Formats: sequence, structure tokens, C-alpha cells
Amino acid sequence: MQKIITTFTVLLFLLLTGFKPNGNTTLKVEVSNFENKASTKIWVSVFSEKDFLEKSIQTQSVIISGSKVIVEFDLPPGEYAVSTYQDVNSNGKLDRYFIGKPKEPYGFSNNVKPFGPPSYKDCKFNLTSAPKLISISLIN
Repeated sequence: MQKIITTFTVLLFLLLTGFKPNGNTTLKVEVSNFENKASTKIWVSVFSEKDFLEKSIQTQSVIISGSKVIVEFDLPPGEYAVSTYQDVNSNGKLDRYFIGKPKEPYGFSNNVKPFGPPSYKDCKFNLTSAPKLISISLIN
């Protein structure tokens, strides 16, 4: 009986503290400062240095509700960068002017406000074994 109670206590502790058996951890990305458009989506992508802004490790989209949204990713500890944009016209891509500047609200981890494409070095952050929350305010 004591063994069952001990096992149950350990399992309950692991579940409550966010332990994940695959070694991954949770990255929460909070996005705010939307352009006023009802029922539009926010797209959030996580990148490694190798494929920064070219090929994401994971991408998710959520419909905007309220003044901010939180998107969660399950990732192994490591170094990452995040980009996000509001798909104002719901076409599934970030629209740009002919010179390359985004037409729709966009943002990057560390709230980098670049002149031109940002560098990975400016946007990177470390994800440890503890869950992490980063906040991004969109550039309109």
C-alpha cells in the first residue's frame, strides 16, 4: 500500500510541475497589438539558426480573440527565434510591398524592430527545461 501511495504522489508531482517524458518543454508565445480586424488569424513560427525565416521548426495559427493570444509549442531545450504576423486579409501568407516591407502587422522574439530582415542573433533566446513565456508586440 505504501508503494502505491508513493508512486501516485511522484506521478502527481510530475504532472503538476509540467514534466514531459520526451524531454521537451513548453514555449508560450504571447502576441499583442493587433490591427483591428475581426476573425483574423495570427501565425507564429519557431526557427533554428540554420533555417531562420526560411523553414520553421513548428508553425501554428490561431484566431484572434481579445487583445492578446497565447500560442504554445512543445520543443526540446535549445536556442530558438520566433516570428509572427497577423493575416489581415486571410490569404495564409505575409503580404509585402514591392520593396519587401510587410503590409500586415508582424513581430519577432525580443521585440526586435529591424530595418530590413532581422538577424537571428538579435531574435534568439534560450529555452531550458523549464517552461518559458515570451511576449511579442506586433509592429503595425
